[in-house]
Amino acid sequence: MLDNRNWVVIVTQTIVNAWKVLKEEGVHNFWIRTKNKIRKILGKNLQSEFVSEIINLSKLESYNSLTFKHVNNPHVSILIPVYNQSLYTYNCLRSLHQRTGSGISFEIIIIDDLSTDNTVEVLQAISGITVLRNSENLGFIRSCNRGLEAARADLVCYLNNDTQILPNWLESLVDALESQITAAAVGSKLIYPDGRLQEAGGIIWQDASGCNYGRLDSPLEPQYNYVRPVDYCSAASLLVRTQLMRDLGGFSEEFLPAYYEDTDACFQLRERGYDILYQPQSQVIHYEGISSGTDESTGAKRHQVTNRTTFQNKWQQVLNQHYRDSANALAGSRRLCQQPIILIVDSYVPVYDRESGSCRLFQILKLMLDLGYTPIFLPDNGLPEEPYTSQLQQMGIEVLYPTPQQPDLLLQLRDRLPLLDLAWVCRPQLCEKYLPVLQTRNDLPTIYDTIDLHFVRMQRQESYQPASDTEPSWQEMKALELAIAQKTDATVVVTDPERTLLEELGISRVRTIPNVHIPYGGQLPRFEQRQGLLFIGGYNHVPNVDAVVWFCQEIAPIIWQRHPEIAVTLLGSNPPEAVQQLAGDRVTVTGYIADVEEYFLRAKVFVAPLRYGAGMKGKIGHSLSYGLPVVTTGIGAEGMGLVDGRDVIVREQPDAFANAVLEMYGDAELWERLSAQSLRAIEQFGPGSLRGHLQGLLNELLPTKLAADTSLRAVGRETD
Repeated sequence: MLDNRNWVVIVTQTIVNAWKVLKEEGVHNFWIRTKNKIRKILGKNLQSEFVSEIINLSKLESYNSLTFKHVNNPHVSILIPVYNQSLYTYNCLRSLHQRTGSGISFEIIIIDDLSTDNTVEVLQAISGITVLRNSENLGFIRSCNRGLEAARADLVCYLNNDTQILPNWLESLVDALESQITAAAVGSKLIYPDGRLQEAGGIIWQDASGCNYGRLDSPLEPQYNYVRPVDYCSAASLLVRTQLMRDLGGFSEEFLPAYYEDTDACFQLRERGYDILYQPQSQVIHYEGISSGTDESTGAKRHQVTNRTTFQNKWQQVLNQHYRDSANALAGSRRLCQQPIILIVDSYVPVYDRESGSCRLFQILKLMLDLGYTPIFLPDNGLPEEPYTSQLQQMGIEVLYPTPQQPDLLLQLRDRLPLLDLAWVCRPQLCEKYLPVLQTRNDLPTIYDTIDLHFVRMQRQESYQPASDTEPSWQEMKALELAIAQKTDATVVVTDPERTLLEELGISRVRTIPNVHIPYGGQLPRFEQRQGLLFIGGYNHVPNVDAVVWFCQEIAPIIWQRHPEIAVTLLGSNPPEAVQQLAGDRVTVTGYIADVEEYFLRAKVFVAPLRYGAGMKGKIGHSLSYGLPVVTTGIGAEGMGLVDGRDVIVREQPDAFANAVLEMYGDAELWERLSAQSLRAIEQFGPGSLRGHLQGLLNELLPTKLAADTSLRAVGRETD
């Protein structure tokens, strides 16, 4: 996103360039003509007209030399057609020189369309680029096609000379294109010099008129910051597979000299079965209209009007499936996204590497995409936490979050309500908050995902920790959860015992969507290569805090009486003071660690001394997936069909728990047997199992006939 620092860099660079090239006698005049304008806009967003005036007043004098590294086998060929405007060309090249990372090799091919200013001299001073100078003025399309013929890379990137790229521009384009084999092209987010959005992908309406989606809005808004298929992206910054573009013959000369040629190419590629993607992480400052102006009645810009008719005649049959110009742009931007659209609401974005509930939800989101649905994710805390938010956005999931222009998440939800086909809301408190809004649409199916049955966990917890006066009692929570389950179209639990319990309490259409675990596929270290005890858990979850305190204070001392050398590692995010105080010579409290695999491959026994809780315990599944034998309690083992002595060891009292750990720690035969069985036991919770459970539920609630022709999204899509 374009932050204030990037903006300052761009404006400063532009001003400095202008001052450098001013002749001495022009400096005073320049300042007089612009100082009043500077005063007016101090403390506000700088206006593009100010930057344009600085550049227009400048007179080219000299440039610092630039040197690009020659590459024998470039990954990307960057094609930059130019006609005059040498200062813009130089600044474009300088931004490439300064900001394009070294991770992707590229060549730069400049196609000079017989410029009449000092473009030739400027380009001669820059080494490491290829300059093709046309012998006659060919126009934009033929210049681009000449560059395409000369490209040596498998990918070509069309880039206007009136642009300045921002960090990660090329890398993110390449990542998006190469991660999706069905994509033929991917375009950038275009931003005006004043920081406002110019285009977040293009929309074409039924009458062939175009819409620069998000124009003049803030580029920070959620709807402009997730990867999605689009009608087209502007060739101001567009990455395409070279061979596919050559198969088209380049940009079609039907649209000479320019305009609609990039839109036509995107339509041709899509007609061949490919997607055109918008990549919001690739950002470009675009000084729109520098070469051709913005007046559609004069100059080259007039061809935009005539070529629209040409385009409409060519693609009218396809355009009949598009929205009318009067349709909501938010709906139009999603025309090519997978359908149906499912809203997911949880407390925060899935921090999948920090807690099992988030890991499960992250897997659900991935499977929804794989099954052909498009999720929208609403984190109730409103925090676009990274890197998790960007990962969802790069998967094609819009993540809602407050912005200066749209601070209210409920209002954002209301804007998207007509687009939704299903709402999936996690946790009872969030159902209380969001169901009243969602159920204003009587035709919208809703799912209550319990995560775990809160009232069961709270009832168990009271045996060890009295309920706070400020929190609801377990009886009140039970009444709330049952009421929500009655109001929604389906209730999701994580374990079969929880489903049975709800059914016994009179709740119908309860479905089990368990955690997902993938067995470790590598070579496991043997018994004699391991040492120490391991626990993992997110410590925002109170049962995990209770478990490790109980273990270290009552169980571990028994173990240490016989084997004082045995160390304990407590993995997990957000350890409170009560957990941090457990650290010592034999106890390590790590805090959050992104990759915990080495700990599971190094430890000898996993301990899960949970005294209360509910649902399926992700920590148990995590350990089983690594073939690491587990000693736990009945609460820890519940919901997974685990058998004491076969899959895990289950003990309740401190002495018995400690003795089981010591037995496992010293018996290689027992350890090897339980390690092998652990991997077999976890197979039932692989992605295939979750896929079946999820597909079955969604098939019940969403009929085969998708909502595209029955919901409000069909409005504005009718043909004449």
